[in-house]
Amino acid sequence: MIAQYQRLKKWVLNPAALGLIVTTTIACQPQSLPKVTSSENFIPAANLVSQKQAIYRSDRYGFQFSYSPKYFVVDDKTNKPSSKDNLLTTIDIWTQQHAKKIRSGAYEGVTEYPANVSVRVYKNPQKLPLQKWVQQSNQFGITRDFKNTKIAGKNAIAFQSSGLYENENIIFSIPRSSNMIVITFAKTNYGNNDAIYKKAFDQVVNTFTFVGK
Repeated sequence: MIAQYQRLKKWVLNPAALGLIVTTTIACQPQSLPKVTSSENFIPAANLVSQKQAIYRSDRYGFQFSYSPKYFVVDDKTNKPSSKDNLLTTIDIWTQQHAKKIRSGAYEGVTEYPANVSVRVYKNPQKLPLQKWVQQSNQFGITRDFKNTKIAGKNAIAFQSSGLYENENIIFSIPRSSNMIVITFAKTNYGNNDAIYKKAFDQVVNTFTFVGK
């Protein structure tokens, strides 16, 4: 037994054997995975979160939200407000690809832009309850599936609507104001468009906060 122990001790202390042990140990360590390169039509969720964030802020209406400028463009000048439906402003979130086409005039003469994500501010002079205001409005087509939720720590209502597109909506009031905000995610139900804009919608909802005017 002593002789066997001496042979084992010499083998472990042998430089060649020790090098073999070290090499084997390193080879067994987990290796970092290669980065996934996103295509123009798909945004991996991990990439979206890790990218540098930008903030859109409205001092007039007292709110802000974050978005990923590498993939999205925020535009508050494309659509003109209409006093007829009490719409005060529209803030559109476009993919870089759609924004480029809009700037180039690709949609001139077309009545509707592509499905996207929007943040709209409406007047509610009668201070109607949120669900009642939606149901008496002509802005949402067929509405259904009203559910209580919260956004920025405030009570809100999530609901579905059907019109030109299938839409997910969240409506809530602006504190100390009779105005309301509706965040809408319009879906086409084909291609990668919905998956991309769903990420923008989730990011707006999750980072939306009210700020001092």
